[in-house]
Amino acid sequence: MHDAVPTSASELFDLLPASTLLRQFPQPLAVLDGTGNRVLLVNDALAMRCGRVQADLSDIELSQLQRLYGEMSTTGASSCTHLHPLQLDGGSALLWLPEHCSGEGSAVARDELTGLESRRAFETRLRGLLAKKLDGVLIRFEIDQFKLINDAYGREAGNQLLIQLGHLVASLVRDDDEPARLGGDEFAIVVSDGDAERAWQIAERVRLQVAAQGFEWSGRAYGVTMSIGIATFADAYHDFVELLAAADTACEAAKSRGRNRIEIYRREDGEVHRLRGEQSWGARVLDTLEASRFALYQQRIEPLSGGGRGHCEVLLRVRGVAGWTPPGEFVAAAERYGLMPQVDRRVIARVLKEIARLPADQRPLCAINLSGHSLGDQGLAAYIERMLDRYEVDPDHVCFEITETAAIANTARAVALVGALKRLGCSVALDDFGAGMSSFSYLKSLDVDMIKIDGSFVRHVATDAVDAATVEGMVKIAGLRGLATVAECVEDEASLRRLTELGVHAAQGFYLHRPEPWSLP
Repeated sequence: MHDAVPTSASELFDLLPASTLLRQFPQPLAVLDGTGNRVLLVNDALAMRCGRVQADLSDIELSQLQRLYGEMSTTGASSCTHLHPLQLDGGSALLWLPEHCSGEGSAVARDELTGLESRRAFETRLRGLLAKKLDGVLIRFEIDQFKLINDAYGREAGNQLLIQLGHLVASLVRDDDEPARLGGDEFAIVVSDGDAERAWQIAERVRLQVAAQGFEWSGRAYGVTMSIGIATFADAYHDFVELLAAADTACEAAKSRGRNRIEIYRREDGEVHRLRGEQSWGARVLDTLEASRFALYQQRIEPLSGGGRGHCEVLLRVRGVAGWTPPGEFVAAAERYGLMPQVDRRVIARVLKEIARLPADQRPLCAINLSGHSLGDQGLAAYIERMLDRYEVDPDHVCFEITETAAIANTARAVALVGALKRLGCSVALDDFGAGMSSFSYLKSLDVDMIKIDGSFVRHVATDAVDAATVEGMVKIAGLRGLATVAECVEDEASLRRLTELGVHAAQGFYLHRPEPWSLP
């Protein structure tokens, strides 16, 4: 079967390698449809400048994007309407390059919101210091849980907090250690003539004062803290990119170790090493997407009552030192850089393409995992519909699995997406069922077709009476809702026998079938 030819700019972008535009344009950019009114794609730089993930900025009006950019930007270029033509394989689209619309390209010295040094001016100054091979230290600050205040009380409250903290930080440092706002809730200070100890003293003074001052809005006081990362010029070999990455890694380590603390970048630190690994994976994620260098494995899901339809779960694998491995670090990096919606879309397209290659009477029900990040991808259902049409796959052959924890964290979005998938004719499974505290209550709001019982209740079901009773309760509740049940992580004959006695419909696990390659690049 030949792939259908894309008929719209949106479909062209579905096929476009993920890093082509992202890598070519390190400055903020958006790709618009041919009318120049609708956003098809934004790159990571623009998403970061807007303080959003890429999925939130796709399929919205340009005017909305301009407003978000204007609220967060330090350049004042949000009202720009200069558009640049872009030709793609016979299709056309437009580029919006907000920071280039002024025509001057010079760094803006001050951040319009806080009055601190702007990111572009800061980076220019930092590059100059590094070129002189001076001893110095970079301190990076990030407000803990800033998004909570923004989401709960609006952008006006968030902006007021940024202004207050900007003034506070500026009052606590020497004139020579001028602070800058990097964008969003991120600040930085360059100590051009000091070592890590002096930088730590400055950072600690800021940390304590921020915590003591707090934040007041609408007559209520809120505690505010900062996570802080420190990196010396020498540890980064006086390299600009390496220094920013080192300070970012130290700041991430501070957040992962409890927030409201300071971490100094040290190469021998195991946690720092792990976080740097995730950062290096960020580029590898783009490489993997661009060249489709990922594999799909499949694991059968066996019916326990005999007969039944062929059913399998599709599992993502990426190239590791020892071959194709589970994508732990890959997914962590993709989540951190907002790339999981793109990963999910690539997997969906690849699965449908593989199903289309099979004879119609041999096509199984293929379960595809959706990440929690894709629950907020407003264009996902439309994308799936296009891919089903492109590969001429009956939606009855596709089941999407959403983890219970992701559904609980994003209930409204999960309900909307499940409804959209069901309207397409696809089935939906609630994965890892029982892992949350309110499992049964969520069955009332989510119109799923099956539940997959979490492996923590399955592994000892043959010997643990509580686990057996829990599984039995799940089966009964599912039966009342007309839902199928699948037991995960079945690892022995005794467990399989007990699950059959309890009325579970199907089972999955190493005892029945170990995952095997299904689609290799």
